Amino acid sequence: DLPQQRHNLLRSGFFLRHGQAPFQVSFYQNAWYKKSQSGQDHRFVFIRGAIITAELTIYSFALGLVIGLPLGLMRDSKLSFLRYPSAAIIEFFRSTPTLVQLVWIYYALPIALGIRLSAMVAVTIGLGLHTAAYFAEIFRAGVASIDQGQFWAAKSIGMTYTQSMRRIILPQAIRRMVPPFINELANLIKLTTLGSVLAVYELLHESNNLINTTFRPFEIYTALALAFFIIIFPMIYLSRRLELYWARRA
Repeated sequence: DLPQQRHNLLRSGFFLRHGQAPFQVSFYQNAWYKKSQSGQDHRFVFIRGAIITAELTIYSFALGLVIGLPLGLMRDSKLSFLRYPSAAIIEFFRSTPTLVQLVWIYYALPIALGIRLSAMVAVTIGLGLHTAAYFAEIFRAGVASIDQGQFWAAKSIGMTYTQSMRRIILPQAIRRMVPPFINELANLIKLTTLGSVLAVYELLHESNNLINTTFRPFEIYTALALAFFIIIFPMIYLSRRLELYWARRA
């Protein structure tokens, strides 16, 4: 009846205002504005994880570029002592799980070389090498997409291989590489969550710490997923738009 419906409506509104609804509307007050037993603000913990994630992404992306571009050139070299080792490196990192690579670099590599690596350095190296393998293939595909006649034209006017690559081929190829580079960057951001396995304090690891403190996995994991979506979706959209743009201009 109508009086009962009004009573239920008022009762539900009271619960929503006081944070007793199923979705815990008071989450932001209880989870984000409280402090942990160590005295740290929960918001600071989440922001710290975001900063570590950004650092992992930037360092790994830079390492991937520095290693991947020469690796791609070596892969197409006519010299077998350059071509075969580079091909083996590329296929190894493309064919093995990323998590296995990180664990091997952190636990096994120090034993083999007699050195100690921090978890942050190990994850950066692992993600950088993993990304370099894909960057090498992107670089190869970008260069191969340029008409071979331009190589011969550059050679006919006396340009060396290095000069033709720097002045003619690469300026065109790089524009075609941008969309796949953006896609790989988006994938790298997602891969940084693997650092939580080695106790790197990135977003996923800090989110787990918040859950251990607040006991609110639904809200925190939802916020984490939305944070990654907000960052990555625009990158994927930009990549698609650039692909269409260059396809129309081709």
